[in-house]
Amino acid sequence: MKQAKWIWHPGDFEIYHHMLLSFRRQEKGCDYPCVWHICRPEANVRFRKTFTAETGGELTVVTHGVGMVRFGGRLWRVNEPIPVPAGAHEISVELCDVKAFPAIFVNSDILITDESWFTDPYDAVMVPAACEPAYTSQADDPAVFPFAYADIDPVSVEEIPGGVLYDYGKEQFGPVRATVPDGADILLVYGESREEALDPDNAILRETVTFKDDPNRPARAFRYIAVTGEGAKDVNLAARLEYLPIEDKASFSSDEPELDAIWDLCARTFHLNTREFFLDGIKRDRWVWSGDAYQSYMIARYLYNDPSVTERTITALLGKPPFKLHVNTINDYSAYVVISVWEHYAATGRLDFIRTVWPNVKALYEFIVSRLDETGYVVRRDGDWIFVDWGVLDKDGPICFEQILLWQVYRVMGKLAVLMGEPDTYTARADALRRQILADYWDAEKGAFIDSFTSGRRFVTRQTNVFAVLYGFVEGEQKQRVVENALLNPALPAITTPYFKLYELLALCEIGEIETAQDHIASYWGGMIKEGATSVWEAYDPTQSGAEHYAMYGSPYGKSLCHAWGSGPILLLCRYVAGVTVTAPGGAAFRVAPRPGKYRSFRATVPVGEGSVTVEYDKPAVTVRATVPGGVFFDGQKETPLEAGRTYGFVV
Repeated sequence: MKQAKWIWHPGDFEIYHHMLLSFRRQEKGCDYPCVWHICRPEANVRFRKTFTAETGGELTVVTHGVGMVRFGGRLWRVNEPIPVPAGAHEISVELCDVKAFPAIFVNSDILITDESWFTDPYDAVMVPAACEPAYTSQADDPAVFPFAYADIDPVSVEEIPGGVLYDYGKEQFGPVRATVPDGADILLVYGESREEALDPDNAILRETVTFKDDPNRPARAFRYIAVTGEGAKDVNLAARLEYLPIEDKASFSSDEPELDAIWDLCARTFHLNTREFFLDGIKRDRWVWSGDAYQSYMIARYLYNDPSVTERTITALLGKPPFKLHVNTINDYSAYVVISVWEHYAATGRLDFIRTVWPNVKALYEFIVSRLDETGYVVRRDGDWIFVDWGVLDKDGPICFEQILLWQVYRVMGKLAVLMGEPDTYTARADALRRQILADYWDAEKGAFIDSFTSGRRFVTRQTNVFAVLYGFVEGEQKQRVVENALLNPALPAITTPYFKLYELLALCEIGEIETAQDHIASYWGGMIKEGATSVWEAYDPTQSGAEHYAMYGSPYGKSLCHAWGSGPILLLCRYVAGVTVTAPGGAAFRVAPRPGKYRSFRATVPVGEGSVTVEYDKPAVTVRATVPGGVFFDGQKETPLEAGRTYGFVV
């Protein structure tokens, strides 16, 4: 018999947990509510199912909400047995839950709850119910996210003036239980660095704990915790790691210990930020930023090959139309959501998910185009933030970067429309926009795209030209000029954030500059490790030293020292060094084209579809073994089909 599951209206689970997450942020003792619109789940929902009972029996509709069951021509109470005679039946559960969201569970010999039920929030549009694999018991509560926990002990406990400093050895995230003596008033100061924990006036996270407080503190990011106040030395502090039990399906090892340490650093950082959704960082914001998430989708496809967190994150970001402002208030971040939906399908082939979110994707698209100017360009409207990157760009008027993103949005909307069996009214708009961009932003003298044509500065930056290459906006000789005059031009301002540095490195790898990317991985991520990083920082400037590294946003400890967008080497090593790329949805076809660059030897396992590919390199020999069919090996000149389960040897 099929597994019974808790079910709810699609999107409610994600929207509810996104709502909770968005209001957990605290900063310097204050609650810090999210600064953009946050949706609520549906308050009342109908659940319907037709079924046939071969024999008589009974069923119980279990719920944490309130409502009734329509069955057999009468009304029944929820959470109480309902007699069911043999025969064909229709059941309707009408439910409300204003504390969380309407959800039901039925597990009987006659009927169970699963995706075969239909729901609607009283809008007369019945859709298949949604569920999560973690909720299969009557005792489960979908309003409680299923994290796992492990006790963690400090590696050292040190007396400091007025208290005690606990060092947990590396970045952690979880709840801390402080058992406080009667009458004591204790201050807990959390620090990603020792300096932060010892600076209560400037630390991002601090809280006062008294004897009467709930000893179960909210989950926090920390490596160090300073406990100060009268009686601090008598406080019993117990910390737990809160995490999502998700398995790594990719691995990478080499003959270079520094490179292996970088992989481990990135993987640990990514795990800490993989939770209900992909977070930006675990200390400061702890919010779902679309730009951070877009990179996380790419990394997760390699490290986990598990679509669950990606789909929860996309669903949460889409929320519930109508849209009033851009996602996270950022124009480019709305575009990333639309683009990510197509890229998710292209990688996973999960058509049912695309069908579920397609109405909201179309609504977001319509919002995007409703705010274009009279020429069809993306411009800043009231409430918008043209972000792009923490860098110096000419943002006067419509900027080129946003138009290239819009071009990509048109292209993927055309592909999604065809996938959904709808007319493609988008590709023609993409073609027209491309001609317009080339006319307005291409500078033949500079051999690159300028940021703005309205300011008169004719300013060229890496960011705009990186995306021109990365999305295939330019080809042939024009592409080569962009590479020479922008991507490889040392005179242009450098990209300093791991966020956009990943895009730059992806573009460089695409054009064959694999050794340039490898050098940067060694210097940038390796440099952080030399500075004592136990997870990847939000940004890294090698000219800084000591506590200078921790400052950002006008705060001495404002920088996140555990930021998801810094985990890019996982993607770079799997996609380009090991050379594994999916070329058909769900991994039905894939390509293996290793580019070792400067590395002399490595061993990588990369997930593909329901299996994996193992690539071993020992200069100049490559051994490849795939556990699934559909693969080809490309040695730079010809392709060789890969039979599942067979080991192949090549020379590159």
